[in-house]
Order: sequence, then C-alpha cells, then structure tokens
Amino acid sequence: MQRWKTILYNASFTFNCMLVFLLIFESRLSLPAWIQTVGRMHPLLLHFPIVLLVLCIFWEVFSSLKNSLPNQQPTIGDTLLLLTSFTAVVSALMGLLLSKEAGYAQEVLALHKWSGVAVSFLSFAWYTFRHTIRHVKIVGILTATAAVFLVIVTGHLGANITHGENFLLAPVSKDKQAPPVLFEDAIIYANMVQPIFMAKCISCHNDKKAKGELVMETFAKLLKGGKDGALWDSTHKDLGLLMSRLHLPLDNKKHMPPTGKPQLTEDEVAIIYHWIRSGASDTVKVAQLPTTDTLRTLASSIFNTIETDDYAFKPADESKIKALRNNYRFVTPFALGSPALSVEFFGAAQFKSEQLKELLPVKEQVVSLNLNKIPATDADLATIAQFINLRKLNLSFTNIKGSGLAALNSLKELKILSLSGTGVHADNLTVLAALPKLTQLIIWSTPAQSQQLSALQKQFKNTRIETGFTGDTIIIKLTAPIIENEEQVVLQPVLLILKHYVKGVTIRYTTDGTAPDSLLSPVYKGDFLVDKNMTVKVKAFKQGWISSEVEEQTFYKAGYKIDSIRFVQPSPDMPYKTMSAAILADTQKGDQNFRSGKWIGYRGIPMQAMMYFEIPQSITSVTVSSLIDIGGFIMPPQQIEVWAGNHPAKLRLIKKINPEQPLKNAPGYMKGYELNFHTVKEKYLKVVVMPVAKLPVWHKGKADKGWIFVDEIFLN
Repeated sequence: MQRWKTILYNASFTFNCMLVFLLIFESRLSLPAWIQTVGRMHPLLLHFPIVLLVLCIFWEVFSSLKNSLPNQQPTIGDTLLLLTSFTAVVSALMGLLLSKEAGYAQEVLALHKWSGVAVSFLSFAWYTFRHTIRHVKIVGILTATAAVFLVIVTGHLGANITHGENFLLAPVSKDKQAPPVLFEDAIIYANMVQPIFMAKCISCHNDKKAKGELVMETFAKLLKGGKDGALWDSTHKDLGLLMSRLHLPLDNKKHMPPTGKPQLTEDEVAIIYHWIRSGASDTVKVAQLPTTDTLRTLASSIFNTIETDDYAFKPADESKIKALRNNYRFVTPFALGSPALSVEFFGAAQFKSEQLKELLPVKEQVVSLNLNKIPATDADLATIAQFINLRKLNLSFTNIKGSGLAALNSLKELKILSLSGTGVHADNLTVLAALPKLTQLIIWSTPAQSQQLSALQKQFKNTRIETGFTGDTIIIKLTAPIIENEEQVVLQPVLLILKHYVKGVTIRYTTDGTAPDSLLSPVYKGDFLVDKNMTVKVKAFKQGWISSEVEEQTFYKAGYKIDSIRFVQPSPDMPYKTMSAAILADTQKGDQNFRSGKWIGYRGIPMQAMMYFEIPQSITSVTVSSLIDIGGFIMPPQQIEVWAGNHPAKLRLIKKINPEQPLKNAPGYMKGYELNFHTVKEKYLKVVVMPVAKLPVWHKGKADKGWIFVDEIFLN
C-alpha cells in the first residue's frame, strides 16, 4: 500500500509540474490528434476529483471535530486526499488540452481554467501538509472552506460552458421565467423559434463554447453563421445548412443535435422549416400570418388566445349574465367553463350610455367589448375604464373624438384597441402610451392616420400602430377580408365580425357554399348572426380594384349537451388508444395539426361513439367534424351512420351517408359532415364513422389502411 501511495504522490507532483509548464507556454501549444483525444476525456474524469474532494472535506472536518477516530483518520483521510490530488491534476491537464481545440472562446474559459488549476494545487498541498493542517483546526476548516468554494465555482463555470449561461440558476432566475405569451402577442422568432434553439442547440453553440464557430444566443449571431457559412438560404432547395443538418440520419456524425443530445420533435423541425421558408424574420408576429399559414396553425396549439387564456377571476353569476342579454346586446362566455365574458352591441339607434353602465355588475369578467358602429362618445370612456380586465376594445366608427382617452389608462390588461373611423388626432393618442400591455392600436380612417406618426411610434415602443392602406390611385388586387371570429363552435347566436384595412371596400358573403359575387351576394353590414352549422365565404370588392380571394370559415352549432359518451371499441393505435370519448363532446375544435391532442384517430376499425341522455332530446341532425390530410393518409370517412334507440342493444339505423372520396392528392382541410333526419327522441344515440379499408390505387400508400380523424360531434 505504501508503495502505491509513493507512486501516486510522485505522479501527482510530476503532473502538477507539467501543468505549470504547460500554463507558462500555453500560447505555443500545438496538439497532435492523439493528444486531442486525451483532452476529450476531461468530461469523463472530472467527476472523480469532485466526489473525492467532497468526501475529503466531510472526513477531515467531521472526524477531527468528533475526536473519536484517531486511528482511522490518517489511514482513510490520507487515501482520500491522495486520490483527490491525483485525479484533480489529471483532470486539469485534460481540461487544458481540451481548451486548445477550436470553438472555445479563451476569454470565457479563463476563470474555469484557473479555478480548476487551483483545485489541483490545493489538493496536492493539502495532502503534502496534511499533518500540520490536522493539528491546527482553524487551518483545517479554512482549507476545507476554500475547497468547497473552488469546487462550486469550477463546476458552475464548467456547466455554463457546456450548457449555456447561468445553467445552474436558470430555473429560479426571474429573467428566465418569461411570462406566458398570448397568440395575439407572439413573435415567431422570439416565442417559437428561439426557445427551440435555447433548449436544443445552445449547449454547444454559445459564447463560451462555439462548436463550428457558431453562436446561437442572439439573432444577429445566427445571421453571422459559423465556419461553414450561413445557416439558411430560403432560395435553396433544402433551405440551407441548418435544415440539412437536422434532416441527416441520426447516426450521421454531422446530424444536429448530435446523438445523445435531446432531439427536435417533428413540430419543432416544422416550426424552423416554415420560419426559414417565410423569410426568417425576427419581428413578424404570428397574428400577422394568413389564417391558412402552417406556422399560424402550429402556433395555435402552443399559445392561448385572449379567448382561451387562463383567467384567475371568478365567473359572474349566470342569472346576471342572462339578465344583461337583450336584442341589442350580447353577453356571452368566451368558452365553455371560462369566466371571461365578451360583450357586443348592435343596433346604433337603440344605444344609450346607460346600457354600458348596466354592465358594471360584471365589470371584472368582461374581457372583450365591441362597440363597432355604436354612437358611444368620450363621456362613455369613464364607464369603460372600470372594466379592469378588458383585453380587447373595439371603438371603431363611434363618436369618439379623443378628449376622453386618458380614462383608458386604468385598463392595465388592454392589448388590442381599435379607434378606426373615429375623430382622434395623433396628439390625442399620446396618453395611451402608458398602457403597459397594449400591443395593437388600429387607427385607420382617422385624422391621426394622415398625420406625422414617427414621433408617436417612438412612444409606443411595444405597440404596432396599424394605419391601414389608402392607395386611392393604385389599382391592385384587394387582400381578402379578415374574419375576426376566432370561435368555431357556436353555443348561441353570435355576430359575424369582418373587417378590411382598405377604406371604401364592400364585403360580400355567402353561406350556401358558393363564392360571393359583386352583384347578388349579400353585403356585410355588421348585423349577420351565426346561429347554425354553416360555412361562411367572404370576398372584398371595390371599384377600380381587382376583387380579393375568397376567405372562408366553418362554424358549428353545439346544440344539445351530451350527458355521457364512450367508445364501443377504443382505437387500436397509440396515443389514441388511451384517449377518452369525452374529447368528442368538449366543444374544443381542433386545427389542421392532428397531433394537437384535440383529434381522435381510427384506422382498420370503425369509430363507434355511444351517447346517452338522461332526458331524451328531440334531435334532427348530427354533425361529425373531421380532418382530411390526403398526403398524411387521413381520408374522408367511407361511411357515417347514426343509430338510435332506448336500449344500447336495440338500436335502429336512422341515417347513413357515404362521403365523396378524392380522386387525387390535395392540400389538407377540415370538413363537417351533417346528417339530417326526421326527429328522434331516444335515450341512446350511436355514431359510426368508418375509415376507408384501403387507400386508392393512385395514392402513394395504396396498400395501407386509411385513417379518419374526428374532433367533435354536434347534435341539434
């Protein structure tokens, strides 16, 4: 044993001398490949001296304080100290060799390097002078304290180099605990792309450890790229280096992230792909994207909207809400179970200021207030200012002149404010700059629109001021109208809300499936109610302009509440096998992302949903909301059946349809299949949705089974 101790001690002394030598001539070091391999063993070995040094600290301090282990103290303590000294100097040498590789910024390595060297020197000195240190307790305590300090500092600095800045304290750092971002405020880069880079890429591409000379901590450094050039090229077939590395096989050494690191999910890869394809902007917001854009679809499954946000306040009494509803004022919850209320006024001739004051009993719950084309005045703003949780306020085409806007400064949660078509001037708007969460200010068709707004925009640093587009002398194609209704499931009649940023535009709509025309289709006047299943198609027209493309949205009426629903047979495929049938009756519509958790998928066997009613209801139609993605093997159902009866074992077929099947590939879409029949009033209702047994011969997966995806079943 003594012979081995002598060998280890001499080796430690020699390696420490070598460490000093290498530090002196560090700038002249040139390492061959096999030495680099030795340096890369640093992460494998560094844990040994850390653990051993911690054991030394506990043993030396507590055994000396107890004074009860006089014989064992030298034997065990000497062994621990010697092993610590040897492993510490070997680890320090390997770390020094590793630091000479490309990709590490020497200025950020300095503290970690010297603290690691200090650990090595301290460990060797502690063993060399162990007898003296043990006889003077204060020296022993100071030595142990210094060792604890050095281990923590060295480990923390090393973690920062490996995993990114402030790795240890990041979970509890206030600056890392970003507040939740709503869909309306989300910026594609900052809130969708950058979090992926921070979670999956930053450990290897930061200021302290820049593999391939690539740093991904800021957008400017992303644009700079690495030693292999720019990260993306939207004109290239594979969109450039970043996407090609992500798509390489996992066992390819150039695949990123490398094997052993957390890999990007399919949705994360899709986010980066579509971000690059759209131009890789760092300022564009999700809400600015077209409604059919894939990035917008992906974002809808990530962010809450104003409507679906989690509100902490208590819901208003249902009797109060019902009492406030009348023929000229809608007061409705944003969503089933949500305490947030949306209020819309219509019928300008019947409006009185007292109707606003009548809403004060629910002022805490009102989150959206729409007074579009209502003759509200500046005097009414004092009442509106009492709705402290208001997020969205539409004062478009009211009689507001701007003198009372200061009252709105009490609305600390306000995000969207529309003053279009009012008499406000630019100097009236300055008082609104104090609103902390205002992200969108709409002022088209106002005197402020034509005034100098550059100074105003400087005051509204985090607010997008929308002035619309005049373009009176330009003949171009109109953009499609915007359908502002975000809810697709209608619990009770709601107003169809359309807008367009070009003044003087006529918006026409249809609900019969045809495209609107400029002569026969109804003109949108702001008074159309959505009160049943329908697909609304809208189009903008203006003399001297090319008419817009058609924009459309499907609405579903959720009539009867289903008391109980279950699957006769679960889906054979995961994750749908474990999903409850309640997903079909929660009034939560899915989007075109079938992985959003709002869709149930079946293939090979039919989906059979059995519904039970404690009190039989008079039902005349069933609507099955489905997703079609032909390229993803998701086809229209082969057949849909509705069965009814007073006993689950004695049901009769009351309706069936065979949806039309596609004849070629096409973009994905959502479709509701409505089955109408003579009124039935039974306790049990069963809906059977059959997937296609085999994909058609023209399909790339012609030998495979087809999928059906359903998110909701509506009964009316």
